[in-house]
Amino acid sequence: MSNTGKDSLLGNKIAAGLLTAGLIFWGANRIANSIVPDDAPKTPAIKLTGLSTAAPPAAAAVGLVSIIPMIATADVSKGMAFVQQQCSACHTLNAGGAAGVGPNLYNVLGSPMFAGGGFAYSDAVKAKAKGNWNYDTMNAWLAAPSSYAPGTAMSYPGIKNDQTRADVVAYLRTLAASPIALPSAAAVKAASAPAAVAATATSTGTPPPAPSIDTLFAKADISKGSALVAQQCSACHALNKGGAAGVGPDLYGIVGAKMFSAAGFSYSSAVQAKAGPVWTPDTISEWLKDPQAFAPGTAMSYPGIKNDQTRADVIAYLNKNSDAPVKLPGT
Repeated sequence: MSNTGKDSLLGNKIAAGLLTAGLIFWGANRIANSIVPDDAPKTPAIKLTGLSTAAPPAAAAVGLVSIIPMIATADVSKGMAFVQQQCSACHTLNAGGAAGVGPNLYNVLGSPMFAGGGFAYSDAVKAKAKGNWNYDTMNAWLAAPSSYAPGTAMSYPGIKNDQTRADVVAYLRTLAASPIALPSAAAVKAASAPAAVAATATSTGTPPPAPSIDTLFAKADISKGSALVAQQCSACHALNKGGAAGVGPDLYGIVGAKMFSAAGFSYSSAVQAKAGPVWTPDTISEWLKDPQAFAPGTAMSYPGIKNDQTRADVIAYLNKNSDAPVKLPGT
């Protein structure tokens, strides 16, 4: 130590300390590598079964009916009614409308996919943003958003009825100062050809019968049914006991109740003709699948739930939403 009180070997001690630490780190790293090699094993130590990756986005379009032949004759008024009933709660439809739960839909056809409008799109849909929205891409997206862009935050299950989807797209086309062109005759012919081939193939054999919905209640997912009802039905129907009638009647305790007889609601003559018997799981399934076919002339504009398992999920939820749930077939 010098007369100034400072350690003259301080610099050497610091250097030695750093060198020692480096040697210790190097040695520990070598030991770790000998115990846990960097190379991945040729086969996993634990094999997990039953897991599968998500289907590639292209799979969403497999078997999807093209709406191009339907666009020119689609019913724009029905499309507008459907959009206002099921979409307007989350999307604005006017020029320059603000983004809400979803983006503004004005001028959506012909515009870049999943872009603009002041809306924060998820990574799942931004990965699908290739080019502009056209009839085919909008058709595939509206048929099944979660299949088109796995991981999307869009919880809407999709429009399963082909004609309804065409009506909606035809209406969305009108939401623009300069709507995109209608499909050309060549495009209609090309889109019609696969459908004609499929129809010919079907006519040569008897398709297998669809499974009875009674077999689907055992695996019904009540949470999925609740989510769909909250999203698609709650705007028109109350779901709580003693709920007031709105656009439609209260749905609390509907399974097992008398058909079209809820207190406080004015039913159309089309459904009054069906009133009297109780709603069984099977009759409510027929109604929910296609209200217009079940009671022609009904004021219920809802297109129906075409997917059998989804319908079973909804009925299982509606059955639970009751003071006295019935026993569902197959459970």
